[in-house]
Amino acid sequence: MKTGQKKAGQKKTGQEARPTRQRTIETVDRRVLGLLCIAMLPLAAAPLRRPYTAENYDVSIQADLANQRLHGEVKIRFHSQADTPISALELDAGGLQIASVTEGQAPQYFERNGGVLAVVLTNPLRPDEHRTVTVRYEAGPAPGLKFFADQIYTTAASDWMPCNDRPDERATLQLTISAPPGADAVGSGQRSGNEGQNVTEWQLDRASAPSWFGFAVGRFSEGASEAEGVKLRVLTTGKQEFDFEPTAAALRYLNERTGKRYPGQTYTQVFVHGDAVHAMAGGLTLLPEEDAQGFGKQPDSLWLLTSELAHEWYGVGAGLKEWGDLWLSEGVSAFVADGLLLQRLGKPAYDKELERSRQIYNRFRTEGKDRPLDYTEWTTRQDADGEIPIHKGASFLYLVDELVGDSAFWNAMRTYTSEEWGEAATSEDFQKAFGGAKPEAASGGKKSAKSARKNTATPLDALFDTWVYGIARGNAK
Repeated sequence: MKTGQKKAGQKKTGQEARPTRQRTIETVDRRVLGLLCIAMLPLAAAPLRRPYTAENYDVSIQADLANQRLHGEVKIRFHSQADTPISALELDAGGLQIASVTEGQAPQYFERNGGVLAVVLTNPLRPDEHRTVTVRYEAGPAPGLKFFADQIYTTAASDWMPCNDRPDERATLQLTISAPPGADAVGSGQRSGNEGQNVTEWQLDRASAPSWFGFAVGRFSEGASEAEGVKLRVLTTGKQEFDFEPTAAALRYLNERTGKRYPGQTYTQVFVHGDAVHAMAGGLTLLPEEDAQGFGKQPDSLWLLTSELAHEWYGVGAGLKEWGDLWLSEGVSAFVADGLLLQRLGKPAYDKELERSRQIYNRFRTEGKDRPLDYTEWTTRQDADGEIPIHKGASFLYLVDELVGDSAFWNAMRTYTSEEWGEAATSEDFQKAFGGAKPEAASGGKKSAKSARKNTATPLDALFDTWVYGIARGNAK
């Protein structure tokens, strides 16, 4: 029986996932189980840390292009971060159809509420204990899982695998992809061995947030090159020659500007159907197939190339603590890409890109849709994503660069990158790297602490207060 598929006539639900021989769960009233699952759900609607962390995801998926289905199984190794036993786990599961949840051979009771999968553990998880559960599931077309007649790819982790999809979570990944005959597959991480016909294995040893995990399956032509000790790969849907020089130039630029070398051995650009633009952990980026011809030769495509590559530093390398600080990935990567336009194409191209960001941001202001860059009401990636983190973030960084000077700006950027490498960063961490005053904790919270220093803030702090934290100051715009 294929992974994730059900036998004919067999129907599995959360209720039927209870043990049939071991009756431990049945000693608890099902209403109590339901209340237990429901009691956890506010955690999924607020940016609160769950009382456990996942260490590793071992995922096997089978792509069925003809029926637009993905059959999957994931073994999730996790451990407790609480001082008391944990009776249930929450996992983000989008619209996945869950077939079963087991620990070893023992089925575990589970329930769904929206995009959250709640698993009641037969044996509560003790403090500092390490355990593994296995989830079997199916997935169909979703906002973050795109199907075409000859392709499938993902842009949102919880649409193709159950996971603890929080930005400050970091886990390793083993990914086995079973592709249809004649199709190629690529996933986050490095390709490993033990492969069979139409099966590829991928290993991501550098722990990353699950939101950066992904894959693509399709019929592609492949090209390869090398730069800065990194193997460059491209997968396209056509037979055209691909020019790797712009990618190599962007790689050299980012190595020098950030003070950190590219964190991997391979970087792969995959040109897919649709309008996908998505960077993933392990050096994998999805791009629209219509951009493949002459990619990186025009200002727009050079900017796109560089901003997506920059996510390997800002987003994957230096991560995020909260979705409300998504500008630390999107805005920073955009501004770094602006810098390569200045270096390669001159100030007119640089000014044009910055003006584009300002115009987009000003449109949001005019429409009354402006938000602080550090916006606590954004609690999911879907909430936070969009043009404000990108274009307001780039516009803000332009002002910081103008205020402190270009040399000091990039020295501070290198400090931030180095100190937050492998960590989950906040806006305050970024501000601290630039010498800004990080306010002491106040009883009224973060914004009250910043408001308390309104009359003593430096011009740099005033910029952060206005643009990042939303504290109005007349001289900071």
